[in-house]
Amino acid sequence: MKRREFLRAASVPAAATTASATAGLGAAQETTETSGGTATGTATGTSTGTAMGTGTATGTASDSGGGGGGGSGETVTVTVGPGGSLVYEPGTSEPLQIAPGTTVEFVWDSDNHNIVVDSQPDGANWQGHEPLENTGFSYSHTFDTLGTYEYYCEPHRTAGMVATIEVVENPDAGGGGGGEKELHELGVPIHAHWVGAATILGIVVTVIFTFYILKYGESAHTGTGRN
Repeated sequence: MKRREFLRAASVPAAATTASATAGLGAAQETTETSGGTATGTATGTSTGTAMGTGTATGTASDSGGGGGGGSGETVTVTVGPGGSLVYEPGTSEPLQIAPGTTVEFVWDSDNHNIVVDSQPDGANWQGHEPLENTGFSYSHTFDTLGTYEYYCEPHRTAGMVATIEVVENPDAGGGGGGEKELHELGVPIHAHWVGAATILGIVVTVIFTFYILKYGESAHTGTGRN
């Protein structure tokens, strides 16, 4: 009798231990699954977030690349064929002087014009814009290399549609300074100079003639001269 009770009592802790072990294993398995689920969710979220971030970076790079220009200086506008005139303004009547790094924006104000590079400094890479364009079109280029750039409109070159850009260190200082200038650069029409020269010549001739008359008297052919 006592032996049976002892065996029964011994079997109870063993069963309890087995049950506890089973419950612990189940809890361990549940925790593992939950952790696995959390890890999976975290990995998915991280992957999605990273993908979205990459898309944003690509868009920014595209915007930056499409901006044009690239110089850190100012922007100057040159009108191509203003009001139908066959000129670049400024640039045709006198060279456009700019500092290195300046972006020149060419804006078409009439039709069938282009920009063909005639000459440029060594090391410069200006390609111009040779396709013919019409009113409203614009084209920009940043000039970094010092020197003189000459260009023209191919259909209207013979009509005088040519221009010059000079890239100098200090454009505000003006041109080379000093030196002789052409008459038309003095700000007075050429014919006015000829009128002035003719007037001076007339005064000189008059003085000489008067001096001759006073010195030698009247001509003998007038009938009042000396015999």
